Amino acid sequence: MLSALTPEGGIALLPGFDRARLDRVVADVGKAAGAPVWVGAVSAEPSEVAGAASLAREVLEVATSFGRPPGVFQLDDVLLEYQMSRPSRAQDRLAAILDPLDDDLLLTLETFLRRGSRRPTATELHVHPNTVDYRLRKISELTGLDPSSVSDIALLTAAMASRLNRR
Repeated sequence: MLSALTPEGGIALLPGFDRARLDRVVADVGKAAGAPVWVGAVSAEPSEVAGAASLAREVLEVATSFGRPPGVFQLDDVLLEYQMSRPSRAQDRLAAILDPLDDDLLLTLETFLRRGSRRPTATELHVHPNTVDYRLRKISELTGLDPSSVSDIALLTAAMASRLNRR
């Protein structure tokens, strides 16, 4: 294995990509370092290493931006978020959907979209579930989109991804 690792990140080239083995190695590295470890992983032929390294960095950025827990992430693990966070003509308009929301509402929305229901959201945010309900209603009033509606979740998720990419 060839690697260039620092506390801020790095790159490692591993022959014979094996996801289960990589999961174990990353868990062991995290345990030895006493710190969480996130990895963007891409399998590539030697001639494709430069492009693969770039994609692995992008996958890692998407995984951490969307609050994924420590671990190994491949493009397939973050496909939707990756695609939604790429530049497009719609990106600014999608991001603007969330412009009326303050920081507390944005954090509540991001947590709710990741957790999928109000109780885990309330637990993570250290607030009462009724507070989450109030904030979700406020988000709906300000955006015209209901975070608990299946038909609106995709658009809100896309808006959140676009907003993260716009920063």
